[in-house]
Amino acid sequence: MYQPASPSARKGATWIGVAIVGVAVVGAASYYFDIPPRGDNLTGTVTPAQRYRAEQQVGAQDVKLADQSVAQALQSDVVVNLVRDPAFQKLAANPEALQALAAHAQTYAVMSQQPAAFSAMAVNANAFVALASHREAYAAIAVNPSAYAKYAADAASFAHMAAQTQAFQKLAADRSAMAAIQANPAIFTAMSASAQSFQALAAAPAAMAALANTQAYSAMAAHPAAFTALARAPQTFAAVAANAQSLNALQSSPQLFAKAAADAAAK
Repeated sequence: MYQPASPSARKGATWIGVAIVGVAVVGAASYYFDIPPRGDNLTGTVTPAQRYRAEQQVGAQDVKLADQSVAQALQSDVVVNLVRDPAFQKLAANPEALQALAAHAQTYAVMSQQPAAFSAMAVNANAFVALASHREAYAAIAVNPSAYAKYAADAASFAHMAAQTQAFQKLAADRSAMAAIQANPAIFTAMSASAQSFQALAAAPAAMAALANTQAYSAMAAHPAAFTALARAPQTFAAVAANAQSLNALQSSPQLFAKAAADAAAK
């Protein structure tokens, strides 16, 4: 005689059916979608991911953090004006000249305070190398340049005077320095024409100390066109020189300034 199944028996049968359907679904997914991947597919899935991660590993020595101070300086108005200046672009196009500018930025900053003097120094750099190595003589001329203008036409008289004057005796004994001055006597005319500028520099001991940098003049003499161009825009450079952050940025990363100037010139 047929007896209906108890409610608990029917419930158990229902769960067994659900389980069987679930197993079937998993089996179908495994077959059609290859989950988990079989051995012949492992190479195409796991290995490339591992190789990619390995290639992304960078040692601490390879990590170079950008100098934020330089980046900030390049965005400042004074630096933007500098890199846009055709005169600076001409200097920046000469890597060695720009490196020299960066290496002696403080000296050029002092020069830029007196544009007329800066121009005279750039044009007569070789002679200024000689004067810079003898600060007493340099200062004596700078205090009253007009008094020495006459020697532009008579370098021999300057040599005679130098030998007789205490402030010039060391200069007179320096044959190479005297030869440089006698080869470029126009230095006296240039200084006389910019007398006020040189007098202002001579009145500041710190300025004269900065100008006693023979390497700075030697760099100018080695790259006359580049520094003469810069001397035509001293106010622009002076603005940068007056900004410590900008000046430090120029000294630490001249190549970035060169790139910025090149980009500005291209535009």
